Amino acid sequence: MTISDSTLNSDVWTTIRTLLVAAAPTAEGTLASVKASYNDEDVAKPIIIVYPAETSENEYKFGSSYGKRFINVTVECYYKNTLGIDQLADTVEDTIRNATIAGMELVAVSSDYAFVNPNESKFHLKSITFTFDRE
Repeated sequence: MTISDSTLNSDVWTTIRTLLVAAAPTAEGTLASVKASYNDEDVAKPIIIVYPAETSENEYKFGSSYGKRFINVTVECYYKNTLGIDQLADTVEDTIRNATIAGMELVAVSSDYAFVNPNESKFHLKSITFTFDRE
């Protein structure tokens, strides 16, 4: 997919979501839903959320209209147990690491894990942040 400077944020989000939907991530054999926001579905179903891109740009433009930009995309995986979370996170990370996105180079990956117990609806969450470089 092509990432345009004039529609950078929406193009990045659409590209990441398209890659993840095509990868068909599963948790314990159940296909995950890839969404734009957590919508209080049953946490027994695997859910992957792609958040809007966060961008930063330096002021050294080297003859172009844009400086070097860093684009952070956070993807969260929700499921009822840690095995399912690891399965989802492994698929997400492998998919993005091995994808070729024109004009963006993956330069860092970080992740974090949490257990959430709101109103006894226990679920597990793994957050993965992908940092891309765009010049």
